Amino acid sequence: MSGKSSGLRTPLTRVRFLGSSQKGTGEVWAVHVTGIANVVLGVGFVWLMLDLLHKDYNGVRATLGRPLPAILLLAFILSGIVHMEIGMRSIIVDYIDGHSRAWALLANTCFAVILGLACVYATLRISFT
Repeated sequence: MSGKSSGLRTPLTRVRFLGSSQKGTGEVWAVHVTGIANVVLGVGFVWLMLDLLHKDYNGVRATLGRPLPAILLLAFILSGIVHMEIGMRSIIVDYIDGHSRAWALLANTCFAVILGLACVYATLRISFT
C-alpha cells in the first residue's frame, strides 16, 4: 500500500487497475491463431523463397507480380508481426512496472506498425514495379 492509510476504501478500490483486464483469453487465442498461421504460411514462404533463390531481380519482380505469391508473402509478414507484437506486449506487461510500462507498450506498438508498413510497402513496391 506504499505507506498510505486505506481509510474507508473498499477492497475493489484498492485493486482498481491492478486486477484482470479481461483480455487474457483474447490474447491467448490471437497468439495461437497467429502461431498456427505462421507455421502454415511459413511452409509457403520457404517454398516461395526456394523458388526465388535462383532468379534475378526481374524474375523476382515477375514472380511477386502474380497475386498468389504476393498475398502469401504479405500474409506471412503481417501474421508474424502481429504475433511478435502480442508476444512482446505480454513480456512488457510481465516485467516492466510503472510509467515505463506505458512507454514500452507505446514503443512496441509503434515499432510493430512501422515495421508492418515498411514490409508491406517494400513487397508492394517490388510486385507493382
